Amino acid sequence: MGWTTKNLTTSTPGTRLAVYQPTAWLFAQFTRHVVFQGFDFTNGDDGQLYELYCSASDDWHVKDLVSEAGGAAAATNANGYIWAHQGSQHVVYQGRQFDGHVHELWYTSDDGWNANDLTNAAGAPLTLGQPSGYETYYDGSQRVVYQGRDLHVHELRNSGDGWHHLDLTAAAGAPNAAPTSAPVGYSFEDQHTAHVLVHTEADSGKGHIIEYWSDGSSWRWADLTATVGAPPISPCESIHGYVFRGEGTQHIDYVGVDGHVHELWWYYPSGWHHNDLTNASRTSTLALAGSSPTGYAFESGRLQPDATQHVWYAGTDSLLHELWYGSGVWHFNDVAAAVGAPPVVGDAAAFVEVDDGTQNVFYLSDAHQIIELRWRP
Repeated sequence: MGWTTKNLTTSTPGTRLAVYQPTAWLFAQFTRHVVFQGFDFTNGDDGQLYELYCSASDDWHVKDLVSEAGGAAAATNANGYIWAHQGSQHVVYQGRQFDGHVHELWYTSDDGWNANDLTNAAGAPLTLGQPSGYETYYDGSQRVVYQGRDLHVHELRNSGDGWHHLDLTAAAGAPNAAPTSAPVGYSFEDQHTAHVLVHTEADSGKGHIIEYWSDGSSWRWADLTATVGAPPISPCESIHGYVFRGEGTQHIDYVGVDGHVHELWWYYPSGWHHNDLTNASRTSTLALAGSSPTGYAFESGRLQPDATQHVWYAGTDSLLHELWYGSGVWHFNDVAAAVGAPPVVGDAAAFVEVDDGTQNVFYLSDAHQIIELRWRP
């Protein structure tokens, strides 16, 4: 069937206009979830976080999560993830008027949506920007990372015994990140390691990507840009990393100061390497400065015999583009233009449903609407 597009804002009754980039995830029973902040042209952003959700039937619904959970209003965009170990969904964000608190909305099938102030729960320092959450399933933990107003990277961790705080920068002896850098984490389950990515200032710090990683014994850090001799990163908020379990590799995608999409990838025992994906895919469509690509692995399954990699980025033409890897070659796919999708604002969110063989990409359009790109076999 290939790629199709759907305007979730206009096709889902009761859905408001959106602002800032959405967050998205796949939950139990193959339900898809997209969360965004509301907007209107008179008052701007409304501080409410709305959820679009649907089952395999592709029948989308909408609800106001902040109101349902009784949570704090949001300052900007939110970040969502699942804690599969406990069968729950979680959305983290900074509160209205940049209150410096990490707020959480969390859901279980028994309790519905609830709210929590993680800064108060853990006795943690105030946040400077956007928090981000992820799960390390190998040790049953949910983790939230953020940059504090002390310019240190902090972690809030819950392993079922309540929330605890750790200053990762102090623990690892790492340098400060750029004040505009929002940490993002991911888990390498086969290695039983946790990873957090930030970047330094583009000028004084040369725009280097810094990795924090832990194998459970301690936190360490490395300057990945210096390690592989890669080009500096274009100033952005966050850097996204993912694991290709079928290949045993880690991947970090970013936009360089040259407008190219670059990849840092790790394989044991050779370590970290660099690849210019713009050159490798032979495309002339440069990436938008300050944007952050989104990548994922489409692991092999019943409907996907050959595993592939996919990277989405906003081009200088304001359209969303795909770079994908299969059979040893990187390809360029002008998906948005092919299906008539509207221009993109900000970064995309994406995930794969291996069991039904679909890829799912969501983004904010220039008309303040949430757009879905979906690939079916």
